[in-house]
Amino acid sequence: MRRLVLTIATLCLFSFSLCLAAAQQAPDSSSPPQEQPKKDSDKDKDKKDKKKKDKAKAQDPYDSAVFSQAVANTVLNDLRDGLEGHSQRLLLSAFDQDKMDGYLTLEDQIEAMMQRYDSFRVHFRISQSSIEGPEGVVLVDFDLEEIPRAGGAPIRRSGQVKFEMERGRKGWKIVDFNPRGFLS
Repeated sequence: MRRLVLTIATLCLFSFSLCLAAAQQAPDSSSPPQEQPKKDSDKDKDKKDKKKKDKAKAQDPYDSAVFSQAVANTVLNDLRDGLEGHSQRLLLSAFDQDKMDGYLTLEDQIEAMMQRYDSFRVHFRISQSSIEGPEGVVLVDFDLEEIPRAGGAPIRRSGQVKFEMERGRKGWKIVDFNPRGFLS
């Protein structure tokens, strides 16, 4: 009888220790997961990703101290994307509200334009760019197609627009353009 009790006690202890070992190996939902050591390939990938991010930051046209055609293209792309995406916010983000005379009037014109037309198609080509003091100036061949909300044939406008850009606290922005009636 003693032998039987010792055998049962030993089996119980053995099964209890197995259950305890299994519970320690299984992740507990209430405790935070333990990080496994990274493999060398993961470390290499992280280094490559960091280099790509650093390279992208270095080539950001908005942060460029010197005006260039790439800077002008980036700002004008925001203008185009705002029109084609029918996003007043994105369109107005291309303009510097602090430095631009008549910004509030422009804001009203853009709002009216967005209400009047269902969609836009934009094509532009920079024909000339120069630097005049702290400003960058570009002469742009601009084609704009507007599709009215009321239906009917698209309205097409083409013209040359002069954009003046200046670097502010949020990067390069449009501070003036001529003729002002082109975007109304």
